[in-house]
Amino acid sequence: MRIALTGTPGVGKTSVAKKVSKILGLEHVNVSKRALEIGAAAGEDEGSILVDLDILKETLEKMDNIVIDSHFAEVFDSDFIFVLRCEPKILFERLKRRSYPEKKVKENVEAEILDYCLIHALENHPAEKIFEITENPAEEILSIVENPVKEKSLAFGSRTQFLTEENLTLVE
Repeated sequence: MRIALTGTPGVGKTSVAKKVSKILGLEHVNVSKRALEIGAAAGEDEGSILVDLDILKETLEKMDNIVIDSHFAEVFDSDFIFVLRCEPKILFERLKRRSYPEKKVKENVEAEILDYCLIHALENHPAEKIFEITENPAEEILSIVENPVKEKSLAFGSRTQFLTEENLTLVE
């Protein structure tokens, strides 16, 4: 089984990926760390690791029984793609607490408001394989993996609407 957890930085991917992988007995693959381990780090941009996607894809396609953890996990072949979502106000405060530069905070909050990770997942996988997760992420993911009900997938539409005037004031 291959599970991809994606979402804007700060939504809780790593915490959830560790919990889900432990419960399901799968290997947790943090893509940034793996890129450094296998020599697929191609540089750095504003504190983020740039990776050689071809090397990573080649490495990960040989692996099974994994939980892929990255803000671009949706580009890898997976059985399930979970897009973790977070209220923009909460995300804004989390990223500030992490001491992200103001520009990065606004870029990431804007990406969350505009459904960037969700849209990118749809560009890479059929909607039936993609699940939007907003609350109780580990429990919801485990429930879907155990019983993958199509009605919970993006084939039946998105469950969030973060594009509001109030949220847009966060990125002005």
